[in-house]
Amino acid sequence: MTSWDEDTDSWHGDLVSWQGRLFSWRSNLNSRQVSIKKPERVKEFPRKIFPISVEHTLKAVCPLGTTLLVDVVGLAPEGYKTFEASSSDGILFNVEGTKFNFSFPEHPCRWYLQPSCKILLTALAPSSMMFSDWIRVTYFKSGEEHSNCVAMMNITCISFSLTVEMYGDKENQKRRKMNNEVQGPFRVEEKAQFSWKGPIMLVNCKSKNTYPPETDNYTEEILDKDKVIHRMSKMILKIHSPIGFFNIHQLIINCSHPDRVRLFGIERPTIKTSYKMILGPNKPCHTVTYLRNSEKREFYVEALSFPDADFSGMVSFTFSLLDHSNEDVLEPLIQNSRVDFRVAPWIMTPSTQPAKAIYMTSKLRNQPLRPWRFWRNTKGMLPIKWLTGSLESEPESELEPEPESRTKSNKSIPWSRYLNTILDYIYKTRIELIFCPKDEVRLDTWIGNEVAIGYTQSPQQCFPVFLDLPWSKKIKDFVFKNTLPSSLGYVIREREDDDNLDASGFLEVSPPVTVHGIFYPLGRILIGDGSLPRENITEVNQNLRKFIYAQNLQEPLELFSEWLLEGNVKGFLAFVPANDRKGFRLLLASPSACYQLFRMEQKFGHGNACVLDTVDESILHYAERVKMSIDEILADKSLQRQNDYVETCIAWNRRVLKKELGLSERDIIDIPQLFRLGWVKDPSTEKEVLRAAHFFPNMLNMIVLESFLGIPKPYGPLIQGVCCVEKKVRSLLEPLGLNCFFTDEFFGHQEDLGDAYYWINIHRKPLPFQWWTWII
Repeated sequence: MTSWDEDTDSWHGDLVSWQGRLFSWRSNLNSRQVSIKKPERVKEFPRKIFPISVEHTLKAVCPLGTTLLVDVVGLAPEGYKTFEASSSDGILFNVEGTKFNFSFPEHPCRWYLQPSCKILLTALAPSSMMFSDWIRVTYFKSGEEHSNCVAMMNITCISFSLTVEMYGDKENQKRRKMNNEVQGPFRVEEKAQFSWKGPIMLVNCKSKNTYPPETDNYTEEILDKDKVIHRMSKMILKIHSPIGFFNIHQLIINCSHPDRVRLFGIERPTIKTSYKMILGPNKPCHTVTYLRNSEKREFYVEALSFPDADFSGMVSFTFSLLDHSNEDVLEPLIQNSRVDFRVAPWIMTPSTQPAKAIYMTSKLRNQPLRPWRFWRNTKGMLPIKWLTGSLESEPESELEPEPESRTKSNKSIPWSRYLNTILDYIYKTRIELIFCPKDEVRLDTWIGNEVAIGYTQSPQQCFPVFLDLPWSKKIKDFVFKNTLPSSLGYVIREREDDDNLDASGFLEVSPPVTVHGIFYPLGRILIGDGSLPRENITEVNQNLRKFIYAQNLQEPLELFSEWLLEGNVKGFLAFVPANDRKGFRLLLASPSACYQLFRMEQKFGHGNACVLDTVDESILHYAERVKMSIDEILADKSLQRQNDYVETCIAWNRRVLKKELGLSERDIIDIPQLFRLGWVKDPSTEKEVLRAAHFFPNMLNMIVLESFLGIPKPYGPLIQGVCCVEKKVRSLLEPLGLNCFFTDEFFGHQEDLGDAYYWINIHRKPLPFQWWTWII
């Protein structure tokens, strides 16, 4: 009663093999059905029904893994009540919708001819010749034992498979072996249900390339297999068919988003040729040529853009096998195989991650610093009418056009020591320092304001990506981009609102957090929902907002920041690593903590100690600052009311952060900080609006390099030669295992109210979590 012959791909007797299992057709007589497992990631289209007839022989193609439906009733001869079916060794059939006729024990495979009756055919092995496999249906009248009424169907069986690199199974096996695995965002009790098991493609955004690539030479591009191809996602097409099959059949590749991807392949594998683009922009489909009866083709795919408002990041490729035997008739579809790719998203790294390199503007090499300007179209410093804490005289309204005009001879603006203090700090942390080349078109602070450094990742590769949202439109030559090594990615996105202050450099991201049982292993991106000059539209730049939301990873959290002069969330919060609890602390600016500190020092008899006492008078004059003692600050009711307003704004954000990041009061540290309000004219509306700026250097604009914190020196009151504000901050942070390093420079942090992060940006190590292990 056996058996399956693996050498000859045939079966004998009662047993047949299907997907590695043995089935007995006798044991399935009662169930009238063989269980068939559908292959994964192959889209099932409505199956074509083949009406078999005694008048002519029907021909069909049956790929392995598919099922053909044969209608034995529609064209059956009149007066016939039962039928028998038989097939060649390469075909397995199953009869459904009817029952057996036991009138003739010698014919156990005879069924009643009922309206719902049909035959399901599956191929067991590729055919040796065209239409060499078959199924035969013999019709019988009532009481008839033998009949010559026979209908034939000739079949060509082929093997047609499309495979891709599937990471889900391997990753799941690895995670099962790990006891302390990290997954999310998901509910903890459901973590096994959330993962992307399909293939992933990276975006072609390397710094030496154009993003998105130019469309002129798409079809001409030839790839170096040894240097480029191995970084792409691979699809493998395997075909086994009789000789001459593709003389009358075609294989066509289509893509759901051909303008977002490029597919590379070899057109004629018998000749040693390079990989060329066969599908992509301006080429939505491709006909695979020079196919042989036994063929293995490799295709490589890359994305051209990250997920965005009009692109979900899901891309499907469909391989369609068509009958091309009759050129006058529309080509019928034989089989469709589809594979779904997900484009690897852009991920932002939190400040708690270890740093790999610090990028600094080249302007710091030319002393003194050129002030940062709030709006691109302003020629000088933007006049601000401060309510308190500044000189009575009006500040300078115009700024010299070139930094070289500021020399040692200009006594009102001393040379900056900011570079030396930063170099000293970086030397202690052993982090690489990279100066950005001079750019005549962009603002001096573009590296901090307009750029966010993140990364993109697939199972094959992970590399950093610079997200650049320049304020100036239609920049043709990006000097910095051209100097980066080819291993780094660079994405340039033009702005929708040229005057909007919100930029990619103004984003902040939290460390991994758990909120109401949902874990966000990549953190959440914090966005300020308002800033000048968009007074009437209290939202961040829409182009940037759409991009961040489309990544569908670090769920954005919108905060209220319109009360700040720059509208930057970094103006009142920061994240630092910690050696306990959640592994980090949220630092919030706190006017009330500062007042409490000053009242305590006044109580101890230090009311005459002054804020900004050690700062040069000429610098204070230029930065619109005045020295104030503790007694004067506490007696200034106007300054108290201004900080009460700021405290209210920060308290609102505090409640949102606690709720949306799953924080408690123990996870938050209040950093002493004073603010002052001023009236400033909005260039877009010509109306004056009230905004807040820092009274002394903002310590939250610190440079976080693991356990080393480069904190702007607050220049607080000196008590017995020690700054009481610094002492307080040290007492709050050093117990967490942090080393506080106060950068002894006022001008570098406060020139035109520009803070330290405007001049630098930090490339950090990727988060250890692999994003595809949770996204669906």
